[in-house]
Amino acid sequence: MSSFTLAYLVRLGVWGLAAASVQGGLVVFSWLAWERITANATAALRYRLACIHFAALAILPASTVVVLYWTVSGMGVPATHGSPVAELPLLMAGYRRAFWFCLPLVMLWLAGALMMLLRFALDARRIARLRSEPAPEALVDAVHRLARHRTGVAVPIVQVADITTPQIVGWWRPVLLAPRDLACSLSHVEYEAVLLHELAHVRRGDFGWNLLQRFQLALLWFHPAAWTLYGYLSREREACCDALAIQHGASATGLAHALVRLAEKRVRPGFGMAISSEGELTARVHRLLGLGRPHSMSAGLCMTAMALSMLCLAALWAGRLGRVDPSMADVYNASAFGPMISIDAHDAAGSFALQIKHGRVIEASVEKQRLSQDRILQKDDRVILMGAMQQPIVALTVTPQGRIEWKARR
Repeated sequence: MSSFTLAYLVRLGVWGLAAASVQGGLVVFSWLAWERITANATAALRYRLACIHFAALAILPASTVVVLYWTVSGMGVPATHGSPVAELPLLMAGYRRAFWFCLPLVMLWLAGALMMLLRFALDARRIARLRSEPAPEALVDAVHRLARHRTGVAVPIVQVADITTPQIVGWWRPVLLAPRDLACSLSHVEYEAVLLHELAHVRRGDFGWNLLQRFQLALLWFHPAAWTLYGYLSREREACCDALAIQHGASATGLAHALVRLAEKRVRPGFGMAISSEGELTARVHRLLGLGRPHSMSAGLCMTAMALSMLCLAALWAGRLGRVDPSMADVYNASAFGPMISIDAHDAAGSFALQIKHGRVIEASVEKQRLSQDRILQKDDRVILMGAMQQPIVALTVTPQGRIEWKARR
């Protein structure tokens, strides 16, 4: 990878981080407005809206970078007229300053993302090394019965381990991990309610979706909006499973009591899907018991929510600001992504034209007469165009950005 390609990717990365910082705030405000509007709606609807907003945290900056790439690639290089002898040193100094300003930001983001992914891997290792064993026959029979007759999902593998709360792990083959004393610590009604909640996670494929969401959170570790929305997303996911468990016959009161009992033994949630992890326990119990207060919806709040959502979409065009930085186009031209650059120049002795790619002269013509390749002599950035009698016509300095420098002929 050339230094110019690295510089271009680094500057694109900084644009993406800047876009994520600004757009993330808009996305959070949009979600807060929509959350209030849908306070009396179903948990499934609120969860879908939370997923859309969380995905927008990554989609909007990525789209902004695409718009920037499209904008910069269309800027091109203006036709050269005259001998820009004084421009090249200034341009090169500007490129270096921009690179050394942007590189630490990108390296800091990358280090944070790697640390988050390492934590992610350690959670997975902890689950993989957890000492588990086949569940008692009574627990397996209960899970199979509820899966077949209540939820209609594929029966997961059931195991017991030294954990405090039940959880679902595994993407392709779900495994229900249960505490060894689950049946002893809960009543029969609470016991079935907890199992139905976990089977709801299996039916919805929550483990796999949570993996993707945590991966996105690792990439956006620096942004408070990502942590805020991930918290809301986890809360709504649990609310969906509570509602689905009740729909399949679980007792709302029994599930609420089970949550309180399990919360007494709760530890920090990790890689798996734990019934007592995330969210606000009090609000969750109140919702199950029907103690929540209904929220009124105003027309003004609806208009605000829609306006914020539209503003998030309008923020995509932040990439068009690439036009205010002409050096961005120069770095793009010098990178591996750069196009063939056409330069037309002239001085008192006449005109000549060049086709340049990555600092190499591919084609050249003098007074509209194309030169053969043996008449284009290039060594590093020095180029000499030769005449038919092998006499020098013009000597040039060519940069990878598609800029040229030559001593004006008379």
